Amino acid sequence: MQDPFFSVVVPCYNRATIVPDTIRAILRQEFQDFELVLVDDGSRDNLAEVAKSFNDPRIRYFYKENGERGAARNYGTKQARGQYVNFFDSDDEMYPNHLRVVKEYIDKNGTVEVLHTGYEVLDGAGRQVHEVIDFSKSTNDELIHDNFLACNTVFVRRDIALANPFEEDRKLASAEDWELWLRLASKYTFHSISAKTFCLREHDGRSLNTIAPDAVIARDELFGKLMQKDPDFRRRYKGQVNYFVANRYTFITLVLALAKNRRADTVHYLWKAVQADPTVLWRRRFLASVKHLL
Repeated sequence: MQDPFFSVVVPCYNRATIVPDTIRAILRQEFQDFELVLVDDGSRDNLAEVAKSFNDPRIRYFYKENGERGAARNYGTKQARGQYVNFFDSDDEMYPNHLRVVKEYIDKNGTVEVLHTGYEVLDGAGRQVHEVIDFSKSTNDELIHDNFLACNTVFVRRDIALANPFEEDRKLASAEDWELWLRLASKYTFHSISAKTFCLREHDGRSLNTIAPDAVIARDELFGKLMQKDPDFRRRYKGQVNYFVANRYTFITLVLALAKNRRADTVHYLWKAVQADPTVLWRRRFLASVKHLL
């Protein structure tokens, strides 16, 4: 049996009630040469039964002990047989053009290492909150400022994905994708496709909406240290490393300031931000943190 062109890796934990819609959307692709690698990350519901109810040979189901999404994605990459790997979340919707537009770009531009598409964000009522399709600026340059790439949007050549896995430390959860994009951007060009190819659905259960202040501290402290230690990051973003670290501290300060009961901790991280990069004094998040302190 010939290997597929794409491997869509879907990590899933206790999502038996919603993953059928995700699977059906993936199966409706206009470009059909793909496999769906569904990684059950230690679910306690009937996900296995639901997955096996789809009578489609392109779906490959794997069970592993729970290890967070980064570990589940890495596990899926090791099982993947496609030339390119796309990591897709189990609660979002893939549009029919998702794989086609990427395949057309590769046919035209060669087997590039990393690509990404555009997308839209919808609220619980299906209304558009915003869309991300303007890539007039370099993705590599812009990633140092913010993670505007939803995980679903990125395609990585399989050999590159295997050599550059997600960080599996649970403390980095909800930023593990941005950390990987920065490592990849330090070595390879991100090729942008402005087509809108999926929707990210906002809901209360999304990990970014439920993270506690202490988890934010652990995550962003670790994130800054990982990037400081990475030689490729230091070389590619020379002169911006301290800027990035200071921004991690001000993200912490804003979360703490909004919590209202962590005044001493907020001041502590404001000072750490200034020590990392004094120019942080004039950035919006630093000033917003100070405002909430007063």
